[in-house]
Amino acid sequence: MRRALFLALLLIGLISPRGFAADKTADDIRVKAEIDRAFLTVGDRLTYTVTVEHSPDIQVLSSIPPPASDILEIKKTEDISRKEKKKIISGKKFTLTTYRLGEFILDPVTIQYRKEGQPIKSVQTNKLYLTVKSIAGGKPQEDIRDIKSVVPLVFHPGKWLVILMVLAVLAAGYGIYRRFFRNRKAAGPPPSPLTPEQEALLRLTELFESDLLKKGMTKQYYLKLSEILRVFFEKRYRILAVELTTFETLRALRPIHIDPALYQKIQYVLESADLAKFAKWVPPAAEVLQINKKAEEIVREAAPPPAPVATEVPRGV
Repeated sequence: MRRALFLALLLIGLISPRGFAADKTADDIRVKAEIDRAFLTVGDRLTYTVTVEHSPDIQVLSSIPPPASDILEIKKTEDISRKEKKKIISGKKFTLTTYRLGEFILDPVTIQYRKEGQPIKSVQTNKLYLTVKSIAGGKPQEDIRDIKSVVPLVFHPGKWLVILMVLAVLAAGYGIYRRFFRNRKAAGPPPSPLTPEQEALLRLTELFESDLLKKGMTKQYYLKLSEILRVFFEKRYRILAVELTTFETLRALRPIHIDPALYQKIQYVLESADLAKFAKWVPPAAEVLQINKKAEEIVREAAPPPAPVATEVPRGV
């Protein structure tokens, strides 16, 4: 039943007049994932292509990841970048092979984009279905051999003595290692003398004083800026911001009910950093100062209020 459903889905994709259909949104952007073959044998090569077609007023913020490495082995990667009429077409073409048998699904690729004057949105490609068969077509292979005669077991005391000695040495070494490891684990790393806010402000100051922007390394500068804030969010708000996209990070911050003005600053800085990282945006000097200022304000405003200081009441009063 499962195999029949898989084949039915695959035939629907093949019969479709567009092959593997693209996902189109209300905006003028279209993403498409396709493979040049749906059936292959072990070791055959396969071309997997993901393309993004959009109008010039749309900025694509996401990079295209390779397919799952536990299923397919990447042999070659090519970038796609061209213009057709009034559309920009970008993407990646992967040459792949596999040595695993079975039926697989290539998951959709999520592409984030932003239209001028609008918030960040996302669109997904379609799923792809792939069947890998053995060279023999799945037929069992026969392997007939003569039955070997019974080999008598010969006892060698010298060999057993050597094996026992080796095992004893390994056991002693393991005991020493485990004892040393426990002592180190009990000691633990020294606690950081800085609070999350102090650490973030220190790293921001080091970044602002660096020469990355002077060297034209804008993308590296905003990668570090985004990382500093995301690490701070993990320590301050207990969310996995380093592993999330900007859209997912903002969504994870909503239930915390932080101040709306602070939320807007976070959105402004993270989305500006994304533009510099993925859309090759180079902000002017005034915009750089504005982003840096708001990054510092985010850390200071997100810091927890200081604990009240207890005052001692004089006796006899």
